[in-house]
Amino acid sequence: MADILIVDDEETLLATLSLELGRSTHTCRTAATAEAALIALEKAEPKLALVDIRLPDMDGLDLIRRIREKEYDFPIIVMTAYGSVQSAVAAMKAGATDYLQKPVAIDELEVVIERVLQTRRMRERLDVFERERERRGAEMAIIGEDPVWNGAMAVASKIAAVPPDVSGHLPTVLITGETGTGKDLIAHHIHDLGKHADAPFVQINCTALPAQLVEAELFGYEKGAFTDAKTNKKGLFEVAAEGTVFLDEIGDMPLGLQAKLLLVLEQRRFRRIGGTREREVKARTIAATNCNLSQLVGANRFRKDLLYRFESLSIELPPLRDRGDDLFLLAEHFIKRQAVRLHRDPPHLSTAAMTAMRHYTWPGNIRELENVLQRGVLLLEGDTLKAESLNLKKGDFEIEPANLGGIRFPISGENCSLAAVERLLVSQTIAHCEGNISEAARLLGMSRGALRHRMEKLAIALQPRKL
Repeated sequence: MADILIVDDEETLLATLSLELGRSTHTCRTAATAEAALIALEKAEPKLALVDIRLPDMDGLDLIRRIREKEYDFPIIVMTAYGSVQSAVAAMKAGATDYLQKPVAIDELEVVIERVLQTRRMRERLDVFERERERRGAEMAIIGEDPVWNGAMAVASKIAAVPPDVSGHLPTVLITGETGTGKDLIAHHIHDLGKHADAPFVQINCTALPAQLVEAELFGYEKGAFTDAKTNKKGLFEVAAEGTVFLDEIGDMPLGLQAKLLLVLEQRRFRRIGGTREREVKARTIAATNCNLSQLVGANRFRKDLLYRFESLSIELPPLRDRGDDLFLLAEHFIKRQAVRLHRDPPHLSTAAMTAMRHYTWPGNIRELENVLQRGVLLLEGDTLKAESLNLKKGDFEIEPANLGGIRFPISGENCSLAAVERLLVSQTIAHCEGNISEAARLLGMSRGALRHRMEKLAIALQPRKL
């Protein structure tokens, strides 16, 4: 159903079109002159307009130009008894959407109206999609300079660039990491850089829904498949088309559904619940989990063959506590974004606040950091975020650094170069921590990834940890 404005000086035609289109559930308003049409537009904008080229007070093409000058963008179908290629081209240049020659056949008119409205709806959906992508791009900015994080991003970019195989299918991907490390961000990144970035990105949380609903969401169902299946419903694998299906928290997927998913990934085909027709899977599958899937396999909670399927292309995201100064890069981003929302200048972090943030373990990672800073900026009075403003949870702070008094440097001879001292410091710190890289990185005031990068640069081999 649509609100349609009909502009024509033939009263009989106006009455006929209003009656016939009204039977098709459309609501029609009429205008016998261009001036009356412009007045009608000021009262309410229609979904579509039918405009005659020959009007008593103004040429129909001039009316269309006036409508477009006023920045109305609803579709316009031109009607005229004087059909020609030249007049059709002129109408399109003036801003018309389609063209019909009088006498107008009602059946043909209804087909054209439906086609134009459907095109309009598709355009509106695409506009919404593009706005959502822009919003998501702003909300999900990828920020980081830590070597381990950049390494994960490099792997994600390489995966996104992998072309489809000979059958047109893209490889499955597994993203692992603690809760809040940005697994959904990386999934979107792979999708947005891929060949089918304009196709849908659909997501399902395997923890949030019961097993039966997860299956129905993924594969869809046929009418009558179960009590509440009153219509056919497409699953996410169909909705995604050639896009991406993102399975968040796949470690919580029930074993029975894991078997069905494995079959789909291997055969690239599936059936709706209650259906008999096989449908092709064209979408890429990306899964994410904060669980150790190998441990779940050992506990008979995850299929080994499904794990093998995903492990071929996997990305592990580091926790925030191992990303060094990325903590403050992210903090600055979140503070600025929250300040923009509140129409205020972004506050500064005090030295005490930065120290508290550095020693906090951030069990909720990036998501927790964002929530802490959002609350701090929202409730702040003044221009400085202090340590107490962050309200960090007690008990989640790192222990004080161990005493490194046992480390000695030879301040003599050729071994006193900065590189030699740095190598000795790193080597002895790792030895002091008995090979625990995370602990050594904390003592040295750097991220775990940065320490590994420094070890490679200094050619320091990691010795086996003592048992």
